[in-house]
Amino acid sequence: MCLSEHPFGTVKWYHGAHLLLCRGKEKAAAVLGLSFLAYNLRRAINLVGVKALIAAARNGKKVTA
Repeated sequence: MCLSEHPFGTVKWYHGAHLLLCRGKEKAAAVLGLSFLAYNLRRAINLVGVKALIAAARNGKKVTA
């Protein structure tokens, strides 16, 4: 159980979301999904850059690092 919970805790602490303020499985999953989306987007920006991501989004192409 500890191994599966470690990535969730790491991503939450990275964004300053120390606790889940929502009750219920669906709402908590939505909060975690948004946290992971923001984490992955920030990683993509650091790897590729903003201009490459915007160009790829406009053209509908995959971005490779």
